[in-house]
Amino acid sequence: MADDEKKNGETELELVKDLDMSSIDEEDDSFNACNFVFLEQISDRITSFVQGVFHRAVGDARMSEQWFPAMLRVVRVIITADGGDVLTPEALTRAVELDESIKNIAVQSEGENGTTVDLSFAQVCYHAGPQCMQMSILQLWQYDKATIQKLTKQQILTAIHQSKSSGSSRMGMSVDVVQYLGGVEVSSNGSSSASGGQTEIESAEAMSMTYFIQTYENRLNPEPYVLEWEQRFLDTCSEGIEGYSVYYLAVRSFSDIGGGTIKGDLRFLGVGYILVILYLTINLGNLNFLESKFWVALGGIVCIVMSMAFSVGFSSLLGFAAGPLNRLLPFLLLGIGVDNMFVFVAAYDNLSSEEKKGLEVSEKIALMVKHAGVSILITSLTDFSAFAIGASTIIPSLRSVCLFSAFGIVGVFLVTLFFFTGILTYDQKRKEANRYACLFCCKLPSDYSPNECSKRPLFYRFFDHIATTVLALLPVKIVVVVVALLLFAIGLAGTVQIEQDYQEDWFIPEGNYFYDYIQISKQYFQSDGDEAFVFFGAVDYYANDEKLLRLPEELGAMPQIASSRIDFWLTAYYGWLNQTTDASVIDSTDSKRRPKDADEFIRLLNLFLQRPSGMKYERDINMNEEQTVITSSRMLVWFYKTSKSSEGIEAMDNSRAIVDSVGLGNENAFIYSRILFTWEGFTVIRAELFRNVGLAFAVVFLVCMILIANIITVLLVLCCVVFTMVEVVGVLYFWGLTINVVTTINIVLSIGLVVDYAAHIGHSFMLASGSKQQRVRKCLRAMGAAVFNGGITTFLAFLPLIMSKSFVFSTFFKVFLLVAFCGLFHGLVFLPVALSWFGPAPYLSVQRQKEKQQYTAPTHTSEKISATVV
Repeated sequence: MADDEKKNGETELELVKDLDMSSIDEEDDSFNACNFVFLEQISDRITSFVQGVFHRAVGDARMSEQWFPAMLRVVRVIITADGGDVLTPEALTRAVELDESIKNIAVQSEGENGTTVDLSFAQVCYHAGPQCMQMSILQLWQYDKATIQKLTKQQILTAIHQSKSSGSSRMGMSVDVVQYLGGVEVSSNGSSSASGGQTEIESAEAMSMTYFIQTYENRLNPEPYVLEWEQRFLDTCSEGIEGYSVYYLAVRSFSDIGGGTIKGDLRFLGVGYILVILYLTINLGNLNFLESKFWVALGGIVCIVMSMAFSVGFSSLLGFAAGPLNRLLPFLLLGIGVDNMFVFVAAYDNLSSEEKKGLEVSEKIALMVKHAGVSILITSLTDFSAFAIGASTIIPSLRSVCLFSAFGIVGVFLVTLFFFTGILTYDQKRKEANRYACLFCCKLPSDYSPNECSKRPLFYRFFDHIATTVLALLPVKIVVVVVALLLFAIGLAGTVQIEQDYQEDWFIPEGNYFYDYIQISKQYFQSDGDEAFVFFGAVDYYANDEKLLRLPEELGAMPQIASSRIDFWLTAYYGWLNQTTDASVIDSTDSKRRPKDADEFIRLLNLFLQRPSGMKYERDINMNEEQTVITSSRMLVWFYKTSKSSEGIEAMDNSRAIVDSVGLGNENAFIYSRILFTWEGFTVIRAELFRNVGLAFAVVFLVCMILIANIITVLLVLCCVVFTMVEVVGVLYFWGLTINVVTTINIVLSIGLVVDYAAHIGHSFMLASGSKQQRVRKCLRAMGAAVFNGGITTFLAFLPLIMSKSFVFSTFFKVFLLVAFCGLFHGLVFLPVALSWFGPAPYLSVQRQKEKQQYTAPTHTSEKISATVV
């Protein structure tokens, strides 16, 4: 047995494989030799950092796969008696009938010269010795239906009790069959135990049957006939057993159910795009025949698609591999790109009549870019920096999506600057030509005049008349500050309490056979944890046999390891030497029944592997071609299920320490399991989250200092970002979520969106003249609606995910709902209040321009909102 069925199932889904940290690999971090030298250096540093943190897990994984490539897949059945007893002749008869149906499954495979070959179970199963390897209480009676039908209840219990005392033997495999029973009840003079107790068993509510299927190339990408066999296995089990409940699982189940759920929920993201297009059509322009921006909205979506193509193409050109979460890239770019579009349109609409007077459309567009370009540059650079910092993470999926997003930000900025402005230019020419907004080939009547109500959209009127007036009131300002501090306190309380956790069944929706199997497995087979192996290299097994023989006892003493399920070939080998009556073998041993020398150790080992009791260990020992030297071997260990990350970390550290104490060196003796990636991830995931967020804050601060160039404004903007992120993490705790790779990815990605909400307002404030309160009113009038619309479109893009059954997508919805709400509150409510009290003076160039205007036009009294404040 090389991998537990649950771990096999977990790796079948690409996303989950990435989430449990097992896909860390040098190939993910290296570039092709033809790429730029500086990019190769960056990649090498990332690789070194990854290996520095996950050195043992990464190295151990590669070495174990090199020594013992995993070439089997596991399927499993659990049968329950619905509160009754499965240790009855009838129940066992029904079970063996299901076993026969499973073994009668035949599939076809393509043979040589395109011929079709029929394969029976015996040809697709994983062999241990001459027979198929499987695990079930039915092995007590050799899976013989005739024998089982004649059993009595007492004979069944007696056979189980005898197997507890001496071990059940099948193909020389001595095992405790009680581990295949769940809900065990024992007699009054015994005690119940997850592993069967010590005792006389009276009944059991569940039994399990496990089958192993052979693959020859890659167990994660098996031959087609293997997948076909698994599907027929699922179909056979779905027919059920009369009077009993059947729960079943195959490796492909995680891909079919988990992956299918994610793929099915992608339709919700399509609905989100439609909602955004409708919202853009309504709010990007005015709702009348002349000023509507329907084609501009569609052009904006095209810009997002172009930027995504740039991101994927450029990243792939540099050799970066796409991760499973990159499918969400269009929606990250949508939220940022739409924000830029609203800023550009707002900048054009806010051009003063003096600036528009006598200018061609192209010249007006140039003025728009002049005023709005800096604001977009600020947010683009901060977003790019935040994603670039995220790309230094050790989490493969986060690293991939951050790299692609960083290049996507560059694409959004360039496409918006050069392509979207062209769309706006042609739309304004259409407008000046008095043509219909949608049917631009047709002209409007010469006397057509848009309705006055439609000339200023609702949100613009709200920020122009209501928001600016209300936020100027002192009681309102006090309430805003109190609410902001209260939200921050709640967020901080949740942030310090949030735990880190990850469970595989989070990715499985309810209402399917896979989910039912997981729940029943938790109920009846809690001791079924995670399989691991202690691997040994080309060491002197004869000279170190005493140290090696102590390992099972020392590991079995750990509370996190099932001592009854440790299986070591060396222990079995020496047990055989002590029990055999073969004179030739006895003559080759000393008085302690130990081989006389190293040569005899190998000779007798080869003899042991030919015996029934040793056949199953053939796959646990690798020798050279001459069968004279052991090149590598392994010992089976079984970890119990852990409910807390701290338990897993303790199990990992203690088991490694025990194996290291043998003194053979990490390269020659180490313990490895896929669960170790998850546990090792637990040791750094919290630090990784706060590291990425902290570095992102630092980079955002530096970029804002360079572009906004005012310490007070930058600190207030950063304060809004910090408040928002603390509140998001804190509310996630109260929402029942934990720190895991999914939430970490969401939080890191959301920083780029959070910055936008505050940076536009802060920069606009610095470009406005007048008193602090007047400048707040100006920046809200000019930018409030644009920022609000950008936040709403981000929310709309993810809104359909509220119906998602996928853990990944539902988490995205929760995070970005909080990001939109908290980000808009701090950017549009708290920041203006803070600026009205603590805001600095405007840029010196703005002050000089204001003085120049007052000097040249002293009688001017009207205060038109200038594009300068955009």
